[in-house]
Amino acid sequence: MSSKLELSWPEECQHVIFRELGTHYIRQGQYTVATSNFAKASKANPGAVECHYRRSVAQFRNSELKDALASARAGLAVERDELDLRGRDFDCSLQECKTAFELDQLEEHVKVASNSSPAFGGHRLKDIQAEIRLAHRNYENALGDRAGPCLYQQRNRLKKIAVEREAAAHVETRPSWKIKRDRTECDAVSVAEVVIKQPHIREKKRKQKNLKVLGQAYLNRGWKDLEFISSLRKGGAWEHTVNISQAQESSKKLSETIEKCYERVDSALISMQSRTPYSTYRNNRFGTAEDAQLSVMDTVFKARYQTYRDVLNQLDHLHELRAQGNLEMLRIYVGDVLWDYYQIKTERVFPDRYKYVNEVCNLVGLAITDGLQISPVLMDESLKERLAVLFDLPIGKDEEEVVVPIFGDKSTYRDPAAPDYGYIAYKNRISRLEKRIPYSRYPIERAFLYHEMCRHHLDAGKLDETRIMARKVIDEATQSGSPLWKFLGVLAIVKADAQQMNLDRLVDSLEEAEEAVLPLEDERLQHVVQVAKLVNNSLIKDKNANRRSFEINRIQLS
Repeated sequence: MSSKLELSWPEECQHVIFRELGTHYIRQGQYTVATSNFAKASKANPGAVECHYRRSVAQFRNSELKDALASARAGLAVERDELDLRGRDFDCSLQECKTAFELDQLEEHVKVASNSSPAFGGHRLKDIQAEIRLAHRNYENALGDRAGPCLYQQRNRLKKIAVEREAAAHVETRPSWKIKRDRTECDAVSVAEVVIKQPHIREKKRKQKNLKVLGQAYLNRGWKDLEFISSLRKGGAWEHTVNISQAQESSKKLSETIEKCYERVDSALISMQSRTPYSTYRNNRFGTAEDAQLSVMDTVFKARYQTYRDVLNQLDHLHELRAQGNLEMLRIYVGDVLWDYYQIKTERVFPDRYKYVNEVCNLVGLAITDGLQISPVLMDESLKERLAVLFDLPIGKDEEEVVVPIFGDKSTYRDPAAPDYGYIAYKNRISRLEKRIPYSRYPIERAFLYHEMCRHHLDAGKLDETRIMARKVIDEATQSGSPLWKFLGVLAIVKADAQQMNLDRLVDSLEEAEEAVLPLEDERLQHVVQVAKLVNNSLIKDKNANRRSFEINRIQLS
């Protein structure tokens, strides 16, 4: 409708038309349009209490609770000031009570209901008294006899929540070099990075489980809707279906809509949980504390049984991979199991976690040693390549394999600004392992993680980093009392020296490997070390012979 047409109508007609339009749109479920029409109707006739009430209802159904409360109070103000000083509009009074309750203003809800009760009688008084009984029942649920034991049981968790809130209120968003500058700490690099603390995977799983329990308890079937909306948010399973790079504007609008829907449902869930805490819900469900404790123990025993079933199935799969000789898949599977499964299990449901972590890590170590075999064609290789064949190291490229850029030949051109995807993948693998180190509880688990970092450093040609990580493997293996992982740590140093062809240092590392392999009592591994020493001695003799011949030729030429 045009504004000129609206101005041509009398105010009485505008009031009736916009009021009926608003009523029609409420029936259609278009609450935003209904709110705007009721606002125009109230503007045309400010003394119409019914329009204020209907506007409050539309805003209430559209989850605009603060605006709904303001509209209801505006209707009450009109009633008291202009119509009847002794009376009070029942619809607006009841709407004010309901809106204050939905806003979790429980004290305001009691005050409004108590102040309204003397003004009404009959069935209207019964509705107001029902609101008062609801308020007292909420107080009993939240602050009654059940609140004390619940708060005492969760006293340690309350301290952690207080610490988390204080930390969240003082989040540092400045670059690291500015923070270290203010603390007068040394910062030679001065990188422009922001440190963000990520929660542990067990904490993430715990919060997901608690949200699921609360959703199922308070939302019933509506929990599926909340779960679906959560999967569409940032970090969810279906985030990529919302944030599409080809449609940035649409993705932004859709993300904002999803966030609004999630906040609306989340606030409603928090509101319901605050009115009837989960402790009251459990008490109403089980009756006595003894029945509740029996239910908790029954759940724990079921989870413990399922955990051991899962662990035994995982061990069977690990043995199958080792029997197949699929070492790469074995490493990936063990890394996923140790992080995604063992880390989220508590001592309560998995008392033997240390035992199984030892077994899993030792199984990987044995699979690695299974690959140490003396090739039948080892002596057919050239002397310089025998160590690489023995320890399965990459053989260096020949000079003719190096591509020399030729002007005009596009196949030999390499863009210097092009990203090195191999190096990016290497850094991502190292950073993922570094993040897991602080959360590993046992030395043998850290030995496995450090050994994985050794392997990635060795594949990338970072030999100094390989030696540093190998020493950490040896230290962790010594703490755990594992001769197997100590030998694997020494073997990583041997591989780094062999790949660098540092023959003098290789003599010392092979001596250390010979000592480390003795507690394993494995003749095959001892034979591998002895063959490596023989090959290294041959390389040293060949190197000395070449040096002597070079000196003789130099003397003859001089």
